[in-house]
Amino acid sequence: MMRILALVPGGTGEQLLFFPTLDTLKQQYPNAEIDVVVEPRAMASYRVCLSVNRVLKFDFNDRNSLADFGNLLGTIRDREYDAAILTQPRQSLKILLWLSGIPLRVSFGNQNNFLLTESIEFDPQEYAAVANHSLLAPFQILKPCPPIKVNLPKGDLDWAASEQKRLGLPKSGFILLNCGALANYPADSWAEIATDIQAKLPDLSIVAIDSVNNAELLEKLAARVPNLLIASPTDVGKLAALIATANLFICAEGDAMQFGVAVGTALVAILSAATSAKVFLPIAEKRVKYVQAIAGQSLKDIPPQTVLAKIWES
Repeated sequence: MMRILALVPGGTGEQLLFFPTLDTLKQQYPNAEIDVVVEPRAMASYRVCLSVNRVLKFDFNDRNSLADFGNLLGTIRDREYDAAILTQPRQSLKILLWLSGIPLRVSFGNQNNFLLTESIEFDPQEYAAVANHSLLAPFQILKPCPPIKVNLPKGDLDWAASEQKRLGLPKSGFILLNCGALANYPADSWAEIATDIQAKLPDLSIVAIDSVNNAELLEKLAARVPNLLIASPTDVGKLAALIATANLFICAEGDAMQFGVAVGTALVAILSAATSAKVFLPIAEKRVKYVQAIAGQSLKDIPPQTVLAKIWES
């Protein structure tokens, strides 16, 4: 049986951008055991991924001691993997894989790195999901990168249906807002967007997601937007299911944005100047739209009229 290991630093968004690579691996090697090593904050992502057997925890960004790396190395060596993929070619992790003795070790970089057996040229301007998928070339997999997909458990779909019933949402549907924290995109701007939508589409309800660190923003928003509804998904599966049932998903940049991409809902993303749309979004898809702060400005500086123009754009 083939055993494959992937080390994927980053949060939930980075994991979702790696899902197409995992799915293709599983399709090509259906009997393989595929394990991933991810940070504690991202482990829940794999609730909605069917292509992985085990999720191992390691905080790549912590001040890890030699003992921490030694424990991870021991776990890896015990599993006797046949191949390993590293999405971020950090020197410490390349050394770790070299010490593991895994026969096939793949990451981005130049061809002269003895710590890897195969290096793939990295294009920093390429859509991240496609770039990750190129790491499969040493496995003789040259298929195009498929779209990001997530598995929505029945329990989460049932929760989304019951949440719509609890909120009294009409059959005409609803528009979902993921506002993020108050420090990102301001409540006043969200309120202007929501009230404009209500005026133009009175049959569609506006639902805002209650998430970590946005209680103050939602309080301000509720005071400005009549009949605003609040939904509180408690895990990534319920969040993805809720987004999947919306008519339109408007969100500030972050992990939830990738769920919007994955479930196929029409999406309008609000991006900072530092975030490359073509790296983090499949901008060729017509359902995916975005607005972006100009260089030198922050997310807060994007006028709500700019977001509304993108929403109403045909």
